[in-house]
Amino acid sequence: MKLELQAELFRRYPNFFRKHGKRLVAPEIIADFESRLMDDFAPFDERGIECGDGWFAIVDRLSRVCEDEISMLISNGVVKGCWPRVAQIKEKMGGLRFYINGSVSSELRQKILQAETDEGESFCTCERCGKPGKLREGSWRRTYCDNCNAEFETGRLH
Repeated sequence: MKLELQAELFRRYPNFFRKHGKRLVAPEIIADFESRLMDDFAPFDERGIECGDGWFAIVDRLSRVCEDEISMLISNGVVKGCWPRVAQIKEKMGGLRFYINGSVSSELRQKILQAETDEGESFCTCERCGKPGKLREGSWRRTYCDNCNAEFETGRLH
């Protein structure tokens, strides 16, 4: 995704796209400690958002839901180390993958799955331009509209 679009997401959702830090891990995850702080550095911190500009609206919508969930946690007094944070956003096998560090509500998890699954929004939206698209099989699985796919097939699109 273009850096300008990524910067816009970072501006809109500062809590979700915050810098990595220490994450409080619950005792049920790490049995030998009551609780423990772990670094939540993730692939996102090195690579940014790894998908085409056409999925900006999908990523924006999911990021807004994450930011809203964080706002609810803040209002309930939950400490920053327990808030969800972006781990990785990328294209994989023609679809969007939206990974989060930390716990999220079942409602948020369901919205993410609706975008990621084979029948989800990312599989019917062109990753390059955002117009209606479909999954294209071949040497590289991609979700493109007819025009972007034709450009890809003729080598005019990289």
